[in-house]
Amino acid sequence: MPMKRELYPDNWEAIALEIKESVHWFCEKCGRPCRRPGEDWFDFLEKLQSTFPQWYQQYEEEVYDDDTGEWGYIEKRGRFILTVAHLDHNPANCDRQNLKALCAPCHLRNDHSHHLKNASRTRFLKNQVDGQLPLF
Repeated sequence: MPMKRELYPDNWEAIALEIKESVHWFCEKCGRPCRRPGEDWFDFLEKLQSTFPQWYQQYEEEVYDDDTGEWGYIEKRGRFILTVAHLDHNPANCDRQNLKALCAPCHLRNDHSHHLKNASRTRFLKNQVDGQLPLF
């Protein structure tokens, strides 16, 4: 879900960086090592392979190409991006106890029920705009 920057404080980037630095760029939920800004991808992959082989295995995913009939691999770089989650889903609440550094997969799992609720409300409002009025 894209960020609505207008809901975040002006110094959000500094706050998020401070949180990520405080956990040394590791996910606070699963322990996944994440790439630092400006870190070369090849250097990061070498570090993963030599230091964190269990995580290196998750960098690529084997997929079948229906068009060619062949198996191949696709990179999953997004799995190694560290984000900062608001545990109460309120971007204005930047109290440290409300913030957690999470890799992208853990952040998505953390926000899953919140996203479902918002998606349902968004569909409901769109239907009203399109002329479908609620029954009750």
